[in-house]
Amino acid sequence: MQNTWLEASINDLYDISVKAFPKTTKRQHATDSVKIEHLEWVPFLGVRTLFVKAQARNEGRKNEPIILFKGVKYAAGPGEGIVPLRDSSGKTVHLESISAEDADVLVRCSCGDFLWRFNYYNSMDKSLFGRKRSKYEGQGLWEANPSESPGFCKHLMKMAKVLREAGLVS
Repeated sequence: MQNTWLEASINDLYDISVKAFPKTTKRQHATDSVKIEHLEWVPFLGVRTLFVKAQARNEGRKNEPIILFKGVKYAAGPGEGIVPLRDSSGKTVHLESISAEDADVLVRCSCGDFLWRFNYYNSMDKSLFGRKRSKYEGQGLWEANPSESPGFCKHLMKMAKVLREAGLVS
């Protein structure tokens, strides 16, 4: 049975991913091998969102995880609890640290795990960034996502960890 959220946070999607696949030896247990090589930041001050796209490398493959944060609180300048951020155009913007518990997000990754297991279900709970794929229908041999849960792949998990370590997400 699918869990449907009206909006999901980083913590929500991480926790759902872990609960949906408790016996996996990958995903949350395989993030150390993922290297985030580049982050691109695009702030949208007028609509209080922050688009973050990463280049992730794992086992010789590159993937592009994306997180769009909603309800971002931008500040006029430096101050207590304010994080300076140089966006993709080279301009510095200031914002409050984003709550991993409360900030609603839209996510996407170019990896197969996200495409086959989570894309469709993230679209159903309104946490998918971009186009929805058709529901993956296996050939009756196994279910890609038996709990029909939205979630994160290991690239999104690693990206969220890097954003926490950088102080952008708390």
